[in-house]
Amino acid sequence: MTRGAIVFCLLFLICSPVLAGQTIATRETDRYLYKNGKMLRYEGQFEYTYFLDLEREVLTRTRVFDYVNKKIIPDETVYHIEKQLLSHPGNAQRYRLLPVVRAIGQTNTDTIELLTLEDGFVNTVSSSANELVISHAKRLK
Repeated sequence: MTRGAIVFCLLFLICSPVLAGQTIATRETDRYLYKNGKMLRYEGQFEYTYFLDLEREVLTRTRVFDYVNKKIIPDETVYHIEKQLLSHPGNAQRYRLLPVVRAIGQTNTDTIELLTLEDGFVNTVSSSANELVISHAKRLK
């Protein structure tokens, strides 16, 4: 095997997980519920796991862990990534902005969620017919 082929194989092995996407785990730190004209603050209750593949433009929430009830909730929420924004990772460097992934998903039959994925945090805003939930989560990996 030539030296070039060896270098290619090493680079492929190193870079293939990046090209295949990444798993992101987060732990909710704060949750705010706005309902009936009142805003209530709660301690974080959930750990969320996402799969992000920017090459294929895929963001999927794959798992929710409820710390209060000690229960794993399988999830397959698929988010539409807003790639035309200036801060999208494919554009951010050109505009000297920090890369931020923003996406929209329908988490159940009556809820829309806007997700902002930053380097250290994930923020979400969920809206349903009678409530608004704002959540802040710290990235674990």
